[in-house]
Parts: sequence; structure tokens; C-alpha cells
Amino acid sequence: MNPARLPEGKGFDVACIEGQTVFAGKTAIALVRRPEGSPDIFAIMVVDVLRALETAANGAGRDVMEAFLERVREWQAFMARSHRPLSSDAQIGLLGELWMLRLLADTSFGAGALDCWQGPLRAAQDFHVRGGAVEVKSTIRTGSFLARINSIEQLDGDRAPIFLCAFRFEETTDGISLVSLVTELRKRFGLAGVQRGFEALLMVMGYLDEHAALYGRTLTLKDARAFRAEGDVPRLTRAALPAAIRSAAYVLDLDALEVPSIGLSELINEFGLD
Repeated sequence: MNPARLPEGKGFDVACIEGQTVFAGKTAIALVRRPEGSPDIFAIMVVDVLRALETAANGAGRDVMEAFLERVREWQAFMARSHRPLSSDAQIGLLGELWMLRLLADTSFGAGALDCWQGPLRAAQDFHVRGGAVEVKSTIRTGSFLARINSIEQLDGDRAPIFLCAFRFEETTDGISLVSLVTELRKRFGLAGVQRGFEALLMVMGYLDEHAALYGRTLTLKDARAFRAEGDVPRLTRAALPAAIRSAAYVLDLDALEVPSIGLSELINEFGLD
């Protein structure tokens, strides 16, 4: 491994490990946090890189080292670029995820609900709840609720049960803004001593306080439905696809689904929470 090929970024380095007998005859590299680097951001980065390596190791013909370098360079670019304000769709998406986070924090999980939020760590689903998962889709558009499913694994993963949760918001004068919801959760997680972790996840999602003035639109949750990803729910499954199809994304019209849905209280009960 040529050290010149190894990327470096704000807050981290990638270095060759040499002179260690345990790695004799092997190429060993380390992802190292610099002293000035945020431990919380670095932890998120490490989890994401490990997930990328696991995917590469399970995929035929994918070089693990190249997968490692590619993902680290993506983080390098992320940390180096100047962040633009969230788009309207990204704001609604983040509001939906934070709404679900607050819902889980209101259960017996308490502040431990923060560990369930896996979307910023690029997991297949937004939330991992005990052995199951919840993928959140949010919209303020009228008409058909079109949900983009970003991968085969999003509704066909190793976790069970998997729920697709649909939030439809509408703009009102007495609703809650993205900024207000962030402030509320900051206080809650701050009292529990885990605000730094929450701040790191927000940053990875692209939320920065310098753009807060742009996020003042107030919204109310008009409708919430959850669909269990099984049985007659239309979805792509790995078992039903030819082996040559390695990845796919698709759009579901949730209003056209002819399967029953459940509400948020039933969703919480499905995971044995109170």
C-alpha cells in the first residue's frame, strides 16, 4: 500500500501500520482520529466505514481495500465542503425522523432512543428498534404519497419486523418548526448527558445552526400510517430478484396500497414499548 494513496481529512488520518508482528505478511491500515477531531463525528464515521466494508466483503468481486478508501474519501469530501442549507424536501425528511425520535424518546427508551436513530449512520433503515426497524417517509405534498425506497434492503433486511412509516405534514400557523423540534430534543438529550451525540448526528444530516433562520416554517402532523413490510405489501425482495441485480431503488405509491396500516400507538406496541 502506497502511503501517498491514503486519504486524510479534517479531524482524521489514515495510516499504514508497520512493524507489528501480528500483521506480518499483511497490509494493515488504521483510521485515526486527530486530537482536534470530534469523537462523536469520528464514531459515526467509523460505524459507516465498517458497514461499507461488511457490504463489500459480502459482495462478489468487490475489493475491500478499495471500498474502504472510497468510503473514507467520501467522508473526506463531506468534511471539507461548505454545507448549504437543507432543501425543502430534506427539511421535511429530517423533521419526520426527529418526530419519530421524539416519539421513541417518549417511551420506556427515554434518551436511549438516540441509539435507535441509524439514518445518519447510513443504515438501511432510519431507526433500529430492538430487533426490528422503522423507515420514515415524510411529505407535505397533496395528492398521492410517493415514497422513494432507496435500496432493496430498506424493506427487505435482516431485521424483523420492518415498518414503513408515512408522515404527512401540512403547513399551519400553530404547528412546530424544524428549529423548535431540534431545540426541544437538544434540551431533552442535554438533560440526559447525550447532547453531543445528538449534535453529531444532526451535523451529519446537514443541519447547522447558521441556517436556522431558513427553517422557521411551522408544520402539523396531519396523518401518520405504518405498514408492516411483509405479505402483500408490494416491495422488491432479494429472494425474488435475479442474482445479477445488485442494487435497486424504486417509488411506492402509499395511497395505492391495498393493505392495512396501523397508527403510531400500535407501532410502538409492536416493539413492546410503553
